[in-house]
Amino acid sequence: MKTKLWLSGTLMIALGGIGCSDAPTAKEVSETTAGRSSEMIRAASASARAMGELSAMESMGSTATLLQKAFGSVPLTGSPSTPCTDPEGCSSSIPSNPIPSDPTEAEAQAALVEKYLRERIFIEANVEGTEGDSTLFRITGEDVCTTGEVPANADCVKAVDQLELRIRATSTDNDGLDLGFQFGPQRDEPLVLSFGEKTMAVVVDLGEAKDAVLFLAPEAVTELPRVMVGKVELRLTENAPQDLTFSTSILDALRFEVEEDGATHVFSTAKAAPLSELRMDANAKRLSFGLNLGATEYKGPYGGDSGLSSQQVVYSLSGMSFEFSAEEGQNDFVVAHVGLGDAQSYMSLDGTKVFTADLNALSGRHFDLNLSKGADGLPLVRVLPEFDLATKFFLAPLKVDPKAEVPSFYEDQSYRVRLSGGSAPSIRPVDANTTTGFPGGLQVVSGELTLQGKDATVTVPAGKCLVGKEAAAQGSHPLLGHFETRDCQ
Repeated sequence: MKTKLWLSGTLMIALGGIGCSDAPTAKEVSETTAGRSSEMIRAASASARAMGELSAMESMGSTATLLQKAFGSVPLTGSPSTPCTDPEGCSSSIPSNPIPSDPTEAEAQAALVEKYLRERIFIEANVEGTEGDSTLFRITGEDVCTTGEVPANADCVKAVDQLELRIRATSTDNDGLDLGFQFGPQRDEPLVLSFGEKTMAVVVDLGEAKDAVLFLAPEAVTELPRVMVGKVELRLTENAPQDLTFSTSILDALRFEVEEDGATHVFSTAKAAPLSELRMDANAKRLSFGLNLGATEYKGPYGGDSGLSSQQVVYSLSGMSFEFSAEEGQNDFVVAHVGLGDAQSYMSLDGTKVFTADLNALSGRHFDLNLSKGADGLPLVRVLPEFDLATKFFLAPLKVDPKAEVPSFYEDQSYRVRLSGGSAPSIRPVDANTTTGFPGGLQVVSGELTLQGKDATVTVPAGKCLVGKEAAAQGSHPLLGHFETRDCQ
C-alpha cells in the first residue's frame, strides 16, 4: 500500500509540474529566436568558408572527372560512346563550395534576421494571448511585409492578412522553443520551427499543409492529392564551432494519392530518419555525406493509348543508400554502404514482374567502393566484398505499346554483372592505343569480371580487358556479343 501511495504521489507531482509550466514571454521568444537564428547563420557561413578550400574535395572532383572521361570510351551498353566535341569539356567536377560563405553578406543577413524578429514579429503588441504553456502571436501583413524602413507593399499586406497567421510559441526542455505556424480559423499547423541549444529544425506536416491550402484556396481541392500525409524535417545542428550538420528526415511515411481520369496514382516512401546528412567539420577539415532512402513505390495505370493503358504498373525501389567522406590531403576515397535496399526492386504490370534487380543479394545487399588514382594517374576502382548485380527482363508484354520499342535482348533475358574474387576485386579504365589498334577498355586488375546472359557469358580474368565491338558476330548474343576479352594493349 505504501508503495502505491508513493507512486501515486510522485505521478501527481510530475503531472502538476507539467501542467504549471509557464508560457514564454514575448521577450523570451524574441531573445531565443533572434539570437539562435543569427548564430546559426554566422556558424553556417563560417563552416562553409573554412570548407571552401578543402583540397580533398578538389581532388575527389578531379578524380571523378577523370574517371568519367576514361570510362566514357568503354562501351558498357555494347555500342561505342559518342566522343565529347565541346572544346570546354563535357564533364563537370564536384563543386568545392556549394554554400555562399561571404562573411560580410552573412553578417548582414544575420543582423537583418535578428532585427526583424526582435522588433517586428515577437513583440508584446503582437501577443494575442496564452493557451496553457504556449503564447500566441497574431502576425499581420504590416509586420511581415517590411523591415520598418519603408512602407509595406499593399498587395503583400493583403496576401499575408488572408492567411490569418498565428505563431504558437512553447518552451521545451533544455531552454528550447517550438514555434508552430497556424493558418486560418481552424488554426491548421502545417509547420513547426524548433530551436534547441545548438540546433534548429523545420518540421512540415503534409496533412496539415493540405488543410491550410484548402483554407487559402478552396478551389484547389480538385488539384490537391486526395490523400496527402506524412512528416518531413530539415535540421541544422552545430556540433562545435565550425562543425555543422545539415540533415533531412522523413519522420512519418509519405503517401500521396491522386485521382486523374478515373484512375488512382499512388506514391509512397518509408520513414527514414535521417534521410540524408551532410556534415562540414572545418576543425578536422573533413566533409561527409550519407543517404538512406527507404522503400519507395509508385502505383498507377500504365497509361498511353495502347492495350496496356488500363493495366496497373508498379515501380518498386527497395531503397538506396551510400555514404562518403573527404579530408584534407586525401586522395583515396571510399563510398561506403552502397546499396539498393534490403530486398528486390522491380517493375510489375498487373501483378506480373516484367523487370527485377537484385544488388549483392548473396553478400549483404551492399558494398563499399574505393576510388583512387593508380601510379599512371588513371582511376582505380575497388569493391568490397564484391559487386554483383542480377537483373531479369521480361519486357515482351510491353511490345503491345509501339512507343516502348523493346529490343529483342530485353524481351525474355536475365543478366548478371559480377566483379568478385580476392580481398578487394578492382578494375580500371585503359585508354585507346592508336599504335596497336587497342580501342580502349576496362581492365580487371584483381579478381574476375563476369557478364552473364541466359545463353552467353563473357569472362574477364585479372590482367585482361573488356572491350566493346561495334558489330556483334553472326549468331552471337544480341547484347553480350558486343563485348569481348582481350589483352590491354
